[in-house]
Amino acid sequence: MENHVKQLFINFILDRCSPSEIEEVKTLVGTGRYEVEWRQALEATEQEFAHREYPDLNINEAGLFEKINQSIATRSSRKRQKNLTWIAAAAMLLLVAGIGLIQLTTGERPQKVAAIKSLAPGKSSARKWVKLPDGTSVQLNHDSYLEYADTFEGKAFREVRLIGEAYFDVKHDARHPFVIYTGKIKTTVLGTAFNINAYDANDAVTVTVTRGKVRIEDEKRVLGILTPDQQLAWNAKSPEPLKIKVNATETIEWKKQDLIMDDITLDDAAQMIAERYGVKIQFSNEKVKSCRFTAAFLNRNDITQVLSVVGDITGATLTLKNNTVTIDGPGC
Repeated sequence: MENHVKQLFINFILDRCSPSEIEEVKTLVGTGRYEVEWRQALEATEQEFAHREYPDLNINEAGLFEKINQSIATRSSRKRQKNLTWIAAAAMLLLVAGIGLIQLTTGERPQKVAAIKSLAPGKSSARKWVKLPDGTSVQLNHDSYLEYADTFEGKAFREVRLIGEAYFDVKHDARHPFVIYTGKIKTTVLGTAFNINAYDANDAVTVTVTRGKVRIEDEKRVLGILTPDQQLAWNAKSPEPLKIKVNATETIEWKKQDLIMDDITLDDAAQMIAERYGVKIQFSNEKVKSCRFTAAFLNRNDITQVLSVVGDITGATLTLKNNTVTIDGPGC
């Protein structure tokens, strides 16, 4: 059975499945029981993907990307939290393979786990922006995973777990410290903006601060306190962490890559647009802020293209004048 599933996944990734086999893949992925076979299939096909040529997306394809992304859902982590990341990655690969839509949904309220996987191994990667229940915004780099609760209410700490790299802009709340776990390293903040690189969290973690102050510690002691433009690098093989002064802006250059808006409100999207393009945002109608949508844009897509697509999807009007984007519409 395991070999059959693995081969089926391989055929699917390489776009060699019949319609009935595609349906079987959807069913298998939906069970959440075949993570090992899925990862083996990814490894087996990686070399072939590395030699393929991929056409560039244009702005019209971004609209298609949006429609397909709508089918990628979060699943409840109350029962199978560990399975969430690979299911999400599977859904993303379904998108890239061009097979069509896939729904991985349940009737339960989802415990959100954001997962980003390379869209085309060896060629391109995706980044994802998410907003946590407390208002903290997080931008994940490629091949990164973030786990967090669907609410922080009633908890002394706002705790998340990261594998990979992410940029955090933490909502200030002095009474509820924000804590990021990356392997053996714990980073605690009250309200700040910083970058964490922890792809090999058990071996190395690097924290860079762009604003505010953070405390980094391992299982036994505090490793350091960082302020803006400071970086701390921890390595399991070294007894002492390395703390240096850096240009934090250069460290977070990756944030300027692909722009992923995954099931977010127009209010949140406006924040992303303001940060990416350095513009001001004003709403003529507060009702449009709650409109939710999904879309994806490449680094080369300029602000006029982004505003046009977002407007088409949400039914809102986004106008750029004198470095200010005015958003209006009937609401949702």
